[in-house]
Amino acid sequence: MAKNYLIPFANAKDANVTSETEWESSALASTVSKGFQSGIAKSDRVNRAIAQGASAGFSIGQLVADFAERDAGIDAQTLYEGFKKALEQFSRISVVDVIYPVGSIYCSTSSENPNKLFGVGVWERVGAGRCLVDAGEGFVAGSQGGSDMCQLTANELPPHSHSVSVSQSGNHSHTRGSMNITADFFAAVRSSGASSKPPSGAVYQAGTYDCRFRHMWEGADDWGGHFRVDAARTWTGETSWNGTHSHTAQIGNTGGGNAFSVRNPYMVVYMWKRVS
Repeated sequence: MAKNYLIPFANAKDANVTSETEWESSALASTVSKGFQSGIAKSDRVNRAIAQGASAGFSIGQLVADFAERDAGIDAQTLYEGFKKALEQFSRISVVDVIYPVGSIYCSTSSENPNKLFGVGVWERVGAGRCLVDAGEGFVAGSQGGSDMCQLTANELPPHSHSVSVSQSGNHSHTRGSMNITADFFAAVRSSGASSKPPSGAVYQAGTYDCRFRHMWEGADDWGGHFRVDAARTWTGETSWNGTHSHTAQIGNTGGGNAFSVRNPYMVVYMWKRVS
């Protein structure tokens, strides 16, 4: 530890020194301005003159020891160099205390600890990857939070749609039901065909037979016809319920569920917080 060898002189409370009032009086104005002349000088006045210089020397020496970390003695040049260094350091500390009081944040692209740069204070890193947020509205000064990555929940997804693919299984056929109305009869068919009407719908001609009918009032011959009725040939009613089935629907997936970055564009710096 540096030592100050410039010791105060006549600094005790009961020291034999002229008072401030007498030293500034008009009676001593000539002595103060011109110094002691020939004759006998009073010891309290001599002690006062010596004490002033010794006190100033002690103060400078203590600054040198405290801030320049050098010993302070009576060597004028050494004392001067130490005093300059002490002033530089003292000024730096004073400025840093004003600009960066305890609790302040210091940012730099240099990784050097601010204590080495400024020579004052204890500093700690804010934490890699963190940014600063102004306090207020639920944000407490000094608290930490947030995350680099985010994964959306279902409620956070925007409205959207999915494609659906339905399988083709379930091919089937229907019957016309079990209803069947039939009939069988014989009738005459006019041979000339002029006034006969072909059968249609559920009635069809199954064949003819050789028996002739004579219509006397018209003078024409008719042939016997064998006719049948089969309603199943033209039935258009409700079909059976056969073919009940189901389909498999597959909804296409959208998204991979990966977390994504929410970090703003940035420039990387070193951030330090002064803790003392």
